[in-house]
Amino acid sequence: MRPVVVFLGPTLSEAEARAVLDAEYMPPAGHGDVLRAALRRPRVIAIVDGVFERTPAVWHKEILFALSEGIHVYGAASMGALRAAELDRFGMRGVGDVYRAYGEGVLEDDDEVAVAHTDAEHGFRALSDSMVDVRATLEKAVADGVVDGQTAAAILARVKATFYAERVLLAALDREDVEHERLRAWLPEGWVRRKREDAVALLKTVESDLAAGLEPFRPTWTLQRTRYWEDARLTVELTGGYRTGADPTFIDDEDLEAVLDEVRLDPDTYGPLLERSLLTALARNAAAAAGVDVSSWAHQRALDEERRRRGLLEPEDVEAWLEERGLSEAELPTVARRLAVLRWARDAHRDSVAGEMALTVLSDPLYADLATRAARKREVLASLPISEAMRIDDDEVVSWYFRDRLGQEVPVALDAWAAANGWPRVTDLLRALRAEWSFEVAGGDVLRP
Repeated sequence: MRPVVVFLGPTLSEAEARAVLDAEYMPPAGHGDVLRAALRRPRVIAIVDGVFERTPAVWHKEILFALSEGIHVYGAASMGALRAAELDRFGMRGVGDVYRAYGEGVLEDDDEVAVAHTDAEHGFRALSDSMVDVRATLEKAVADGVVDGQTAAAILARVKATFYAERVLLAALDREDVEHERLRAWLPEGWVRRKREDAVALLKTVESDLAAGLEPFRPTWTLQRTRYWEDARLTVELTGGYRTGADPTFIDDEDLEAVLDEVRLDPDTYGPLLERSLLTALARNAAAAAGVDVSSWAHQRALDEERRRRGLLEPEDVEAWLEERGLSEAELPTVARRLAVLRWARDAHRDSVAGEMALTVLSDPLYADLATRAARKREVLASLPISEAMRIDDDEVVSWYFRDRLGQEVPVALDAWAAANGWPRVTDLLRALRAEWSFEVAGGDVLRP
């Protein structure tokens, strides 16, 4: 699980950002996105860009929720600067000149940081100039003697009067004016990208804080979990996932992902861990709905649920379960009702479960052995030559895994089986199976189901 989630768009390209900080980069934040990120429990959420106007903006309360969960939230440059100026008293960390200008009341209008931009497919490229960049650029032009203060003020007023999506400094310059033309010639080298500078400063601040050993945020206040908040939270969890262009999971750190592969390869191990993760998520949300932090009551409720469920996760298991235990059909409606609730809960709390799964694996007694095996597998596979001898086609490796390793027939719906056991796609399952097969052929220790 990467410790940092950054919401980024037109202010700074993802390539430039990655050169500064290794993080999970997401599209500009909208309503619900910070909540979804918080449910995954990263150490830091950083907001640079956000959506607004035609799409609901990120809600203040979801930022407060993240802080209440011990997650540090940083903001700078654009939407992040706005929210940080509004919430710094609660612990949100603002960075940069734009944040300070809003915090000190020098800037008040939201449109000072607004720009039009392309979509994710085209890299969120800015199509207009932000007022904060225009202000900083004209201030520098005056300081450099390119234009005088009166001319700069007139240009600034003309740009400010333009709708934010159509603000282009060059378009506000008059070709008949000598000072304007001098400014036009100076601009390619003279531009001040204040928002970009603040975004880079934010990423460097996060990197520095993490290197210094950032401890969990400890709020001095209690989040008020109103009915409106709980309704909004539930809506976000029910919809699940991220908006188009977002990565559906944060659990992609190489070391942890390798250990999770080991877990997924053994359904008997993965199933109980998945149930424990689901129950923990349900218990936390139950406590939140009651307006309290996670408590012993919520934990005990999760343990009771785990004891009652007995691993009945799919409706197709019901008939076999009844037969194995000698239950009558009179119990079927009760069992079916419970299974339906479990299916709903698993889908509704998908984000919470994903975050809990990583923590569950890390805290499980099996982790040390799994981590050792995952590291050994990487070493062995890295030493193998790429040759025909180490290749196996999809049908063969699937047959080997299910028939030889698990002692069962290959599932008819392999995609459903893969999803139920933690692989988002069949291709992810096949990748892990080929690695496992190659490891075993090379003499690696066998993971016993």
